[in-house]
Amino acid sequence: MQSATTRPPSAAMLIEGRTLCNDALAAGQLDVAYVAALADVYDRYFCERLAEYRAGPAGSATPAFALAAVGGYGRRELCPASDIDVLIVFGGPVPASAPELARFLFFPLWDLGVELGHGVRTVEQCLDLAGCDPKVLASLLDLRFLSGDAGVVDVLAARLAGEVYPAQAAAFALWLARSNEERGRAHGDAGGMLEPNLKNGLGGLRDWQQVRWLIRLDPLGGRDARLLATELAALDDDARFLLAARMHLHRFCGRKNDKLYFEFQERVAEALGFGPRGDRQGVERFLSALLRRMADIKALRLSVWPLLAGGVGAIDLAEPARTVSRGIEAAPEGLRFAAEVADADAVDLIFPLFAACAATGRPPSHDTLRRLRALTGELGRLAGVSPRTGRMIYDSLGEIMAADPTGVAMAAMLATGVLQAVLPEFARVGDIVAYDVYHVHPVGRHSLEAVRLLAEIRCGGPGRARDLLAGLPRPELAFWGLLLHDVGKGLGGGHAEKGAQLAEDMLVRLSAPPEARHTIAALVREHLILPETATGRDLADRDIVARVAGRVATVEMLDMLSLIARCDGLATGPQAWTGWKESLVDDLAGKVRAAIEQGRLFDAGDARVMLATRDRLRELARDRFTPEALEQMLFAMPPRYLVSQPVEAILGHLDLLAELDAAEAEDRRMRPGGRGGRDVVAVAQAALPHGEGFAVTVAARRVRALFPTVTGVLALHDLSIHEADVFVWEDGVTILGLRTGNPPDVLYSDEVFARVARAVRYALSGKLFLAYRLARKRASFAAATVPAGPKSPPTVVLDNKASDLYTVIDVSCDDRVGLLYDITRTLAELHLEIHLAKVMTPAGRVRDVFYVRGLDGRRIEDPEQAGEIKAALLHRLADDFCPLH
Repeated sequence: MQSATTRPPSAAMLIEGRTLCNDALAAGQLDVAYVAALADVYDRYFCERLAEYRAGPAGSATPAFALAAVGGYGRRELCPASDIDVLIVFGGPVPASAPELARFLFFPLWDLGVELGHGVRTVEQCLDLAGCDPKVLASLLDLRFLSGDAGVVDVLAARLAGEVYPAQAAAFALWLARSNEERGRAHGDAGGMLEPNLKNGLGGLRDWQQVRWLIRLDPLGGRDARLLATELAALDDDARFLLAARMHLHRFCGRKNDKLYFEFQERVAEALGFGPRGDRQGVERFLSALLRRMADIKALRLSVWPLLAGGVGAIDLAEPARTVSRGIEAAPEGLRFAAEVADADAVDLIFPLFAACAATGRPPSHDTLRRLRALTGELGRLAGVSPRTGRMIYDSLGEIMAADPTGVAMAAMLATGVLQAVLPEFARVGDIVAYDVYHVHPVGRHSLEAVRLLAEIRCGGPGRARDLLAGLPRPELAFWGLLLHDVGKGLGGGHAEKGAQLAEDMLVRLSAPPEARHTIAALVREHLILPETATGRDLADRDIVARVAGRVATVEMLDMLSLIARCDGLATGPQAWTGWKESLVDDLAGKVRAAIEQGRLFDAGDARVMLATRDRLRELARDRFTPEALEQMLFAMPPRYLVSQPVEAILGHLDLLAELDAAEAEDRRMRPGGRGGRDVVAVAQAALPHGEGFAVTVAARRVRALFPTVTGVLALHDLSIHEADVFVWEDGVTILGLRTGNPPDVLYSDEVFARVARAVRYALSGKLFLAYRLARKRASFAAATVPAGPKSPPTVVLDNKASDLYTVIDVSCDDRVGLLYDITRTLAELHLEIHLAKVMTPAGRVRDVFYVRGLDGRRIEDPEQAGEIKAALLHRLADDFCPLH
């Protein structure tokens, strides 16, 4: 490595120039002009370095050659960690001195750690490679002379334009189309992701570059540029915004990185001047703008693609159009209005056009998208003043949503502003971003994705969901409910209630039938009732089921809400709709259906269920216990246990109690004198179906702090807890049932759970200090990981209305190692008995719900005690905070 004193003057200049650019960027003195300024610094380096070479003995003997920039450097779009792509191009054969020339030019850059892409080629070699390798052709499309003999680059550029581009343009366009499919699979649709890839995601900078490449390849590219002047100006503006975000992302990462991870989003937003406004954070405003621009970039690339691909011969634009319906044609470039349709008549054909998009899976042509944008004002005016037009829009939208499993029609409706024109309230929420790791899409994209998923179910989705949808007498109501379910967001909380009123107002304006609009408004109001109740309340509590049944009222409403819950969850993100959550929602829906259809909450009266369960257990367990012991256990079981647990599960618990009896006896033998037989547990586990984790059961008698001990041990062994149920029998037996994730190495799960059982016994006997062990584990996580995602303050809510028997404590906070241990330890120290726990951890944000009672076996009615519980939990959550994962 060269020292500062031995570096050539050109390298010293490069260091100084880069430092000035980076300092100016950090100080806010350079905006997106930075990318060209940094390219200018490297241009100067190559000019000066080449001059230093030519001043030496080998310089005059080297035949004609030139330095040329290609790729991003050729476009003068250098972010702080961008590669520098350079070619040494010789007009004739590559001389023997070429390696020495390359070393002279490039060694100082490698010495400085510059990521350099370089090549040494003749003009003929460049032409050959461009003719057979589309990646090389793409880089040469951005060819730019740097230094040396300009005539060499001029010759190369002329021959590329005359020989290679015409021959390869069509194949290149088809290669781009295939690469876009690969980009979609690898990086996703960037305009709908909250951690987008700014370069390679669909809607990223690569889309912008492809449009420019195809215009350059078209023999009449100048014509296309003139026809698309307005769109290209908007495209350039959007691309400059992405470039600015990318250059700051590189600066904050300190390395090349194009994925906008959560941990950098707030800093990038601040660097770009996005501050808070109203109740919206600056980062939310930044993400709204970014994702809207990326969606626009992708939409423009898709809309002009047939035109540009046709210009280079990849699509036959001369193929005759085919009539789809009155006034609607399918042309090679997309669906369009027939030539004879004037703008005055086109307004009446807007929704038939979108219906054709849904039926064929093809979008409108670029020219048609232009016409649609121009017609939105008149359509919006008519929707507000003409009952006939309003009703047509209501009916048409319901039909289009149901027939659009690809989502192409609704996406075009959003991109053209048609949807926003007829539903202005939807326009308000379209770009709202929930800054968390739970929601994948902005509100508008999320709503359309939920609608698309419901249409997909109609066209062949999962059997049960398809049957529910097929059985609906008015399926269009479910589609409308999904479209509008989040329209109340961004108004300061309570979005379901506020959205219901907005939905009612919108549907009145569209002259929807009164019964339909009331039902859709109710769907918006209640769209969260099934998932929130299923994941946060005791489904064995008859009052909970009765309350839901009272709000749902009809089986039709229940089925629509079940479908909405599924599609809303799937569209929100992968953490929002798991197999476990689906099973809970299905369980609740089944009980609510029974309550509505048959006026009952369970399969039979509670008393008959308990009697039947006891009789069945007497029959199946008579060979395992003496009659006296079995009767004692049966009458010690609490009613909720007998009603909610299947007989097979109770039999497993009885077997575990037999193991507990044996373990207690062995402990008394090993520790005589009355010291043995205490703080003994029995642990069993079983794999859940489809690899979804394990069911863990712990049995104990009069063991204090059993719940925090078990949860702390599971956290030590990297086992996440998804759900917990606690049953306290009258004879002091506690049955703790948990559903956990898989251990890190599921192949050795038996060994893991054997260690878990030993650790529980050690913790209860004082041989393992959980608080210390977990603190060390947290410290190792904090040192080894970077916090991923936004952080939110913890919340604690105590509710005595949700249950007649228990106080419900609802805790929401960011996840960390041993969080459930911290919460349950605090509850144990407050002398609260946990009888049920529901645990959700959607991508780092935890929601834990506990049903508790005090030592007197009653709910917490004392306001001072309730306040102390809340304060203690908030203190523990803040005091022990340590980011996880």
